[in-house]
Amino acid sequence: MTVDLVIVTHPDSEAAERLVNHLVSRHVIACGHILPQGASLFFWDGSLQREGEVTLLLKSIPENRAALEREILRAHPYSVPEILFLAADHVSQAYAAWVRECCQNAQISGGEGGHNVPS
Repeated sequence: MTVDLVIVTHPDSEAAERLVNHLVSRHVIACGHILPQGASLFFWDGSLQREGEVTLLLKSIPENRAALEREILRAHPYSVPEILFLAADHVSQAYAAWVRECCQNAQISGGEGGHNVPS
């Protein structure tokens, strides 16, 4: 049974927690883990940037990939957010079953644009 580990960085820990809460409550993810702020170094607009970011580790199922990406894009302040889906092909059976149970009734928002994550 496959489980997705989704990595997302976010500039703001409070907004990141609101996003994770929204995703869990909509059953798009089973859980989300917010790692403490660290430094991200990257090229943007032709120069080296350094920003403080928190990293989110989200657990979901492959069937929710499109909806999860859509929800993250709606709420994320970056024009090009990091959203990495890593399929874990070996997951403990009990944990995989729990993730699937949590995510199988995802409440997907329709439409385009607009932030639907509570502020």
